Amino acid sequence: MEKSAASTEPQGPRPVLGRDSVQVPDDQDFRSFRSECEAEAGWNLTYSKAGVSVWVQAVEMDRALHKIKCRMECRDVPAETLYDVLHDIEYRKKWDSNVIETFDIARLTVNADVGYYSWRCPKPLKNRDVITLRSWLPMGTDYIIMNYSVKHPAPYPSGW
Repeated sequence: MEKSAASTEPQGPRPVLGRDSVQVPDDQDFRSFRSECEAEAGWNLTYSKAGVSVWVQAVEMDRALHKIKCRMECRDVPAETLYDVLHDIEYRKKWDSNVIETFDIARLTVNADVGYYSWRCPKPLKNRDVITLRSWLPMGTDYIIMNYSVKHPAPYPSGW
């Protein structure tokens, strides 16, 4: 079985420095992230159908803040191909029917950048957009992609 590429928005202890700053993940952050993706303790399986599973974990009991992790089996697609497809912003416009706009803002390292993504949402929701710090690293047969929402000083479209 091929390992699938992981893409989620983690709340790791080291990358999040404060309300207005983040740090590019290092190798230890990727190892910690992979361990969290593989962990079962403290996670509640809330959906499992057709190769897609979703788990939820309460982060703070007194607030409605939760972590969510998803796993999707792609039996006929090698993990390396999926990893490449998720990185190709021009190709994304062909297969992602919800994309409105996506572009790179800045390259930070050989495996990290800042990017903009906006997408269509079903009614009654308004369309959404996000600026993320995207970091990626192949680790053996695993292909890991981490995204953190970040603030950026430049005015990018928002207010959907």
